[in-house]
Amino acid sequence: MEKRTAQFKTVIAVVFENGEILMARGICRGKIALEPRGENGFGYDPLFIVEGTDKTFSEMTDDEKNKISHRANALLNLKEKLEEILSENIGC
Repeated sequence: MEKRTAQFKTVIAVVFENGEILMARGICRGKIALEPRGENGFGYDPLFIVEGTDKTFSEMTDDEKNKISHRANALLNLKEKLEEILSENIGC
């Protein structure tokens, strides 16, 4: 496939009472299909082939998609950062 690469990015920001800002990012890389494929999802899902698979988001189950999407990656990144902050502040 020629130059049809794509990525989707989600950024989550948390602002604490003291004004500190914590940002977490999630990326899902892939490529753009030549034609829509699949029946699930919405928007770009039928056209986005996820890197490392031969499936579009629309060809995946909700569980498959939710484990690897840019949103899921951002939430996992945020969880890890919050756990790190908590362990530093609690001394665990």
